[in-house]
Amino acid sequence: MDLNTRVPMLSVHKDNQNTIWAVGGGKGGTGKSFISASLGIHLSSLGEDVVLIDADLGGPNLHTFLGMEESSIDLGHFLTNRVTKLHDTISFTPFDGLKLIKGTDNVLFTANLNYYKKLKLIRHIKAFDTKRVIVDIGTGTSYNCIDFFLLSNPGILVVNPEPTSIENAYYFIKSCIIRILKFYIEHYGIQELAQKVSAQIKDTSKSIYSFFSEIISHDKFYADLLYKALKRFNPCLIINKARDERDVLLGESIVNVVQKYLVIDLIYLGAVPFDERVHWSLKGFTPFMSKYSDTETADAVKSVVDKLLDKRKIRKFAV
Repeated sequence: MDLNTRVPMLSVHKDNQNTIWAVGGGKGGTGKSFISASLGIHLSSLGEDVVLIDADLGGPNLHTFLGMEESSIDLGHFLTNRVTKLHDTISFTPFDGLKLIKGTDNVLFTANLNYYKKLKLIRHIKAFDTKRVIVDIGTGTSYNCIDFFLLSNPGILVVNPEPTSIENAYYFIKSCIIRILKFYIEHYGIQELAQKVSAQIKDTSKSIYSFFSEIISHDKFYADLLYKALKRFNPCLIINKARDERDVLLGESIVNVVQKYLVIDLIYLGAVPFDERVHWSLKGFTPFMSKYSDTETADAVKSVVDKLLDKRKIRKFAV
């Protein structure tokens, strides 16, 4: 059995398959649902067919950013086998070409989705014939959040210019890296490295570089293999709610820190300015991108989409 079969979220995305963007944040309140909805709305305005999936299990709110009421069918119907196909839970939005799969908060323990239900959900997401799929994932470093993030090509991390958000984002990325390392180590049966990865999880002060420095003296072959695997993991970064130039420049600083201590290359997509009207539009049940399409904030979202669509700038995660 090969690695792609055992670990579906790490499988290669062929050119004829959909492009999956997963939007996450290390903590709540970063604005990931706003970003997810805004990316979907702008893509649909460009004539793209898009499916938005609210995978924030236990606390879904993506539909409110689209100006939509509660739907009669949601992700919970699929997770509890009341419908057999994820496609059957799709709802139409007010925007041509943009569809939504609403999350669920009515199913007991969905926030701790079991392994087989998760693999089934991942398999159905990857099977969509829609070209663009955007997955709005939950917060935190649970395996569900991490595996949905690793499913994507690329994953997009939304961070606010504040210490707690930056710290949580750093540990979210590190958790993704450790998850990838564990997948490879288990696949190749490198038991002595498995113990070292476990030690990494417990000791949050250690960098990924220190981990590689430690194992390279024991087995350079596997050290090279794991290093190359991580270098193919290229998540993206958005600084949301930026208020000044320092907040904009913060993105580059985070990129440099991640490269220095976590090995990987983080791709900075830019900063989205803070705008009080985001809150007003949410309260008024009016999507920001449709009502305030000519604002600086909307232009920043459009710029992010342009970069994501430029395949020369965004490398896909493939094993």
